[in-house]
Amino acid sequence: MFDTKSSFILSKLGIQGFIPRDKKPNKEEIFGALWGNILTLIDKPFNELDENELDLLKKIIKAISDNESDPSFSKQLENLNELSIKPQLSILFTDGKLELTKDVSPTIKSEPLHVLLDNLELKKRLWLKIKEFKNGSSVS
Repeated sequence: MFDTKSSFILSKLGIQGFIPRDKKPNKEEIFGALWGNILTLIDKPFNELDENELDLLKKIIKAISDNESDPSFSKQLENLNELSIKPQLSILFTDGKLELTKDVSPTIKSEPLHVLLDNLELKKRLWLKIKEFKNGSSVS
């Protein structure tokens, strides 16, 4: 765009002739983890969850899995293409804007974890959906 001399003068003035842009795909970012065969998708990167949110998430996973030990995640995800198995259950802890393009049903849709923390009514609704799943009914 500019010759070398012009680029040099502009750079001394603090003006860049070319500003690189971040390449972001048009798709929405996802964050989540695979806990054995349970997929959880959350509204922010997994490592940004505070201690209370992580504790709540572990309790939810433990309630679903019927495993007595504390759950540990087997894989952190940023893309659904990273899934090598079809999860037994997917839980979306998002604000409802995320639409899954890959078939990962059955799916339970919930509010984000930070919203669930202080809202007993939303926790009850989520628990009812989990009980419905455990009893073999369809969820969504």
